[in-house]
Order: sequence, then C-alpha cells, then structure tokens
Amino acid sequence: MMKRKKLLRVLKTVIFFTLLLSSIALISRIVERKASIIKFKPFLDAPEDIDVLFIGDSHVVNGVFPMELWHDYGIASYNLSSYGNTLPVSYWVMMNALDYADPKLVVIGVKDVEKGYKLSGSSSDVHTAFDCFPLTQTKLRAIEDLMDDPYAEDDAGNRYMDMRWEYCFTLGKYHARWSELTPSDFHYELNCQKGAEMAVRVAEPRDYDIIDENQALEESGWGFIYLRRMIEECRSRHIDVLLVHLPYPAAEEEQMAANAVYYIAEEYDLNYIDFVNLDQVVDYDVDCYDPFSHLNPSGARKVTDYLGRYIAGHYDIADRRGDASHQGWAADYDAYTQYKLGYIRAQNRLDNLLMLLHDDSFSVCISLREGSAVYRDAKLMTLMHNIVREHIFEEDAFSKWSNSLFPLEELDEAAAQDEAYFLLVDRKNGAVQECAGNSAAMDDETSFGTLSYRAQDGGISLMIDRDGTVTHCFADVPEDARPDAQILVVDDRTGDIAAELYF
Repeated sequence: MMKRKKLLRVLKTVIFFTLLLSSIALISRIVERKASIIKFKPFLDAPEDIDVLFIGDSHVVNGVFPMELWHDYGIASYNLSSYGNTLPVSYWVMMNALDYADPKLVVIGVKDVEKGYKLSGSSSDVHTAFDCFPLTQTKLRAIEDLMDDPYAEDDAGNRYMDMRWEYCFTLGKYHARWSELTPSDFHYELNCQKGAEMAVRVAEPRDYDIIDENQALEESGWGFIYLRRMIEECRSRHIDVLLVHLPYPAAEEEQMAANAVYYIAEEYDLNYIDFVNLDQVVDYDVDCYDPFSHLNPSGARKVTDYLGRYIAGHYDIADRRGDASHQGWAADYDAYTQYKLGYIRAQNRLDNLLMLLHDDSFSVCISLREGSAVYRDAKLMTLMHNIVREHIFEEDAFSKWSNSLFPLEELDEAAAQDEAYFLLVDRKNGAVQECAGNSAAMDDETSFGTLSYRAQDGGISLMIDRDGTVTHCFADVPEDARPDAQILVVDDRTGDIAAELYF
C-alpha cells in the first residue's frame, strides 16, 4: 500500500512538471518574436529535403533565391542566412542545421570576413539566428562560444555574457511582450522563399573601382578563423563547399578582405566566386537595394541564375523536380509566385515595379504614351531595358556592363521622337515585340491570347482575345488623365491577367 502511494506521488509529480514545462514552452512560443520561427520553421519541418545550404549574412538573405533555383534547375536548397550574421554566427547556424540536415553542398558568403568580433551589435539579430532551433547540446555550445567575451555588448550596452540565459530560455527575454501581442503573433505566415527575403527598392549605387586580386589583407580575426572551421567541418562530413562574395559596390578595403579568401580557397582546393571582382553579373545602376550593400530582386535573380548554372556544372546535385520525395515543392513554388505577385500589385512606384518585372515568371505588356516622362528619366529607361536583359554566364570573365546593354531598339527611337511605344514580353513563348509611333499597331498570337494594340489620336487601346473571351485593357482611362505608363502583368502559369497598373 505504501509503495502504491509513493508511486502515485511520483507519478503526480512527473505529470505536474510535464504540464508545467509544456505550459512554459507554449507561453514562450506565444510571446517570443516570430522572426526566427517564420524563417527557420520551414527548414526544420523538412530538413531531409535539402541538398544545398546557403549560409551568410543579409547579403545572402537578399541575394540568393532558392525557389528560383528550384524552378529553373531543380536544386533543393534553403537560405539559412540572417541579417547581421558574422562568420562565427554563421558557423554555429550551420552546426545547428547539420544536426538535422545532410546537404551535399554548403555555399558560404564571405563578406566581412575581416571582422574581429564574434557578434554584431543587434542582439535581436542573434535571436533570429538561433531562437527557432531546439535547445540541444549544439545550441548550448553555440551560445557559450559566441558569448564568451565579457566585454562584448549589444547596441544598447547590454553585455552578451549576461544575456546567455535568454538565448537558452526565450521566455526570459520575451515575457514582457504580453502587452505587445497582436493577431500576427497567433496567425503568421511562414517564409515561402525557403529562407530568402526580397528587398524591394532601386537605389543609386556609390562609386567604386575594382582593385587587383593580388591586393589582399593579412589573414587576421575571428572571421577567418571561423571560415576555416566551417570548411573543415564540412570536409569532415564529406560536404562540398563553395565560397561566394556576392556583388555590391565594394570599397577598396572590402575588396582586399575578399581577395584574401582566394588564398584560403586555393589552400583547401575550393571553388570561390568573387562576384565583386568578376563584375559581370549584375548592373548596380538598377540592381541595388541600397547605395553600398544589398541587392534588390532584379540583382538577386541574376546572381541566383549564375549560381544555378555554376552549381549544376560543378557539383553532383540532383535535379529533384521529378522526385516523389519533393512533390510538395511544386505547391511551394505556387505560393512563392503568389507572394511575388502580391509585391507587384502593391507597387506605387514605377521604378520598383519595372525592377520587379525582370522576372521570367511573368509576361508583360507596357504602353508609354507620346511625350511620356519615362523618356526623360535615365534610370527608368535603363529599368525598361533591364526587363528583357539576358543573364551573363562566362566564368572568370571581366566585363563591366553597367549602362552598356540596351536591347530595346525601338524604345530609344520612341524616346528620341517623343512618340507612343508598346512592348510585349511573352515569356512563355520566348518572344519580345516592340512598336513605336503615334499611329502604331500590333497584332500577335501570344501564350495568353490574341493581342491587338492600337495607338491613335494620343490614346492607346489593348485588347486580348482568349478562347473567345475578349478583355479590353487600358480602355477605361479618361482622356484628360492619360498616364505616362500603363502596364499589364500576366501570370504565365495560368495565362491570366494578374495585374493592371497605371503611372
């Protein structure tokens, strides 16, 4: 009888603590910031799907789009990069990820390899990098290692060493968020871009000059140490490594730091793509999100396409598009395309919209009225040309192309004459058609129907006949309010008109 009572007390105690811990875990999930969950949960839900991991900082977050790699090359990848990541943080993100995934290739962004500190000043960024990972021995080792400097502080002056506990038990960090909770804390959408994030803006880049590859910094600091640790860890697991320095208008010292990586790549017999020195893939005049650092989606798609061709040509990475194990990725790509369309529909700036239309997922019709203000804006004219620019893929070539590639001949003629202009980009059929003139006309069979365009008496009409259903576009614009630009976007998956915009 006594034994039974003892056993009952033990059982009650176990149940009590189990319920207590479960309640604490549930409360922690409710009150914590959702940035880490939104970014990493899709990876942790199916880590076995992933053949390629991208590891780095915000440059990689904004610069590599895994869903484009999937659609174009069948590469199953995930972008584990986060804002503010140093290479020591990237190392520990990789180590945590490798507890769950078994990739064939890890692509490491090497920007800021020269930095001598382990953590950035944003403690929130560090939380984003680690909060979603379960509390394991690897995570504990990461926190202990990254926060071992008693003098390291965040931007608010808090010592990281004193904050270690809150990275182990997030309730300690977020318990005061009860008053800040919103419906989005309970109903949030997970990242549909396999970890990447689009940064939508067109910036004026800062000036830069490409220096010689032989100008390199001495190898010194935590960045170099942890880069080597990442390489050696991957080697011990028989995982291939590709080093990348993504493109941006880099200052001389930044280029010298990246040049030092050439020696590491040579030592370990690794491939290294320094896009800054290569200087042939993106056009900074239209592909920068900010003046000195990050890429917008136009630039990211060019980089992603280059990497897709490079990875397919240099590594044994399977094309998973026909695999039963990856059937869900088709639905993931549909969700991703809808996400992109949401960005397109939301644009109220013509420069941002034209930048987003450098995208092989959508067909486009663009009409410019006679005397359009677009003709007098050099940036907008370059963005118009950029819509149909083909990506350049010549390994190890140096071919600075900023402001040098203008494929739309009749656009320049229309601008010179201040006449009406019409552009048809039929992505599905691989066709680009132009016409210019105040009385110009175009009739064409397209992948989304029979198109008829007319410019007459300063007005513009566009009609699309699809299986007997006629859609009149640009027809309801009052004569006294004719816009400079009228844009039609077609979703190539369905052939449906996805957006009609006026500027």
